Amino acid sequence: MQLWNDDDYLYEIAANGAEKKRIEVTPDVHGHRMRQNHFINKCMLDFKRRNKQWVLLIDVDEYITFNRIDDNNQEPDFPVEKAPDGIPTLMDWTWDSSEGVIEGWIDTLSSPTKVATGSLVSMPMQIQPGGVVTDSTGDSYYLRDDRAVRDLDALDQPPEPMPILKYVMADSDDKLCGEIFNDVYDEKWDESWVCFEGDWEAPENEQKKTNIFHGGYVVEDLQQRKYFLEKEQALWPKRLAVEDAKDARERLPRVDERKTILDVVKEESNRHGYETMGPCIMMPRLRYGSFEVQPEAATVVTPGEIDPKNFVTLRYRWHGAKGVYVYGKTMIDVSQIPTEELQVEAENVHAPLCHYCPRQEWYYSPQYVTSLFRVNHYLDSFEAYTYRKDIRVELRQSVDRYNTLAKEGNHSMDTEGSHWLQEFVQDMGSENAKMLLAGAGIFPRLDWSLWKILWG
Repeated sequence: MQLWNDDDYLYEIAANGAEKKRIEVTPDVHGHRMRQNHFINKCMLDFKRRNKQWVLLIDVDEYITFNRIDDNNQEPDFPVEKAPDGIPTLMDWTWDSSEGVIEGWIDTLSSPTKVATGSLVSMPMQIQPGGVVTDSTGDSYYLRDDRAVRDLDALDQPPEPMPILKYVMADSDDKLCGEIFNDVYDEKWDESWVCFEGDWEAPENEQKKTNIFHGGYVVEDLQQRKYFLEKEQALWPKRLAVEDAKDARERLPRVDERKTILDVVKEESNRHGYETMGPCIMMPRLRYGSFEVQPEAATVVTPGEIDPKNFVTLRYRWHGAKGVYVYGKTMIDVSQIPTEELQVEAENVHAPLCHYCPRQEWYYSPQYVTSLFRVNHYLDSFEAYTYRKDIRVELRQSVDRYNTLAKEGNHSMDTEGSHWLQEFVQDMGSENAKMLLAGAGIFPRLDWSLWKILWG
C-alpha cells in the first residue's frame, strides 16, 4: 500500500511524459474538486504503468456489490423500448425537481410542441429513460431515451469544414464552452478554451438544448457560425438491451457464493462482448441510513470475538429507495485507456473520462435496473459522518443535514449484505480474520487545531 500526498500527484505532465510545474489549488470546494480530479487520473496512470487492469473509484464509506434483483424490496420498473398504446412520448425532456414537473416535446402532426406535465405523482425511481410517469391530473407520459435516439443519427465527423469543440460544457451564463480545433473563424490555437452563445430561442435550437452535450451534432452561435460537437460517446460502453440486462441480473451470485466482481465481469464480457462492459463500468449508488439492526439480526453466525457492530454493512442494513440516488461511481479498465487520456485532469469523480464514461445527469445517472453492479453508500453514525476533515467540514458537522440524509436511507432493509462476515471468517480462519479486521469501526480523532494547521 502506498500513501500519497499532494507532491505525488499535483503536477502537470508534458506531452512527452515528463513532469512539469506544480499545480496550485485554492482552499475551497473548487480546489477540493481539482485535487480530487488530478488524484484520480494520476492514480489510474500509476496502475496502468504497473500493468494493472481494473481500478475501482469509490470512497471509504462505499462498497461495491452485485446488483441482484430483490424480490423482497421494491425495484424500479424496467424501461420499455417504446410508448405503451395511448400514452404520448415526451422527447428531449428535462426534470425540474424544484417544481416537480417534467418539460419536453410531443411530436404533433404539424411540428413538435413543447409541454410540461402537472405535478408528478409517480415515484422518483420511475423518472428514467424508457419510463412511464403520471402527473396529478392523471395524464401519463412515456419518457423517450433521448441519448439512444441521438446515437442513431450522430455524425462521426463534421459534414463540412468547421471548428470542432471537445470537452463541451455549459458555463453559468448558459454559454456553450469547450476546447476548439480547426478554428476557421477566429483562428484560435488548437485546444484554446472558447465560449459562445447559441440562439436557444429559435424553435429548432431550443429542442436541441437539452441534449447539447451528446456529441456528433452541429450547433450554431448567434452569428449563425457552425461548430461540430465531438462525438465523445463513440467509445462509451454499448448498452445492454433491457432483456439482456434483466437476464444478467438474474444470473448474479449471492455475496456468499464465492464469486468475485471480476468473475462476473469476465463471464458477462464473454457472453455479450467486452464493449458492453468496459473499459468504463458505471454503477448506480444506493444510500444506507442510520437505522441500526440488532447484532443477532445482522449476521447468521457471530464469529467468535469479532463484534458485528463494528461493521457498517452489518450494523446498518436499511437503505433508501432504489434508483433515486443521483450520480454513480465507476470501475475503469486502465489497460484499455490510452496514456494521454490519463495525463490530464479527470472530468469528475463520477465520470472521470469523458471519451470512455457516459456523462451523468440526474436522470442519466447509471440506470439502476439495467446495472449489474452497484455501490452501497453508508451514512454510518454521526461520529463517523463527521470524522472526515476536508474543506466541506462545516457541512459535515450539521446535525440537520445528517438527519435529513438518515431519513432518506430508511426505505427498506437489505436481506443479503450481512452474509460476507461469516464466509470471510470461514475462508481466512478465526485468528487471521481477527488480525485482519482489528481496529474496524474505531475512529481516532485528529486534533482540530492540528487539522487547521495542515489545511489552513
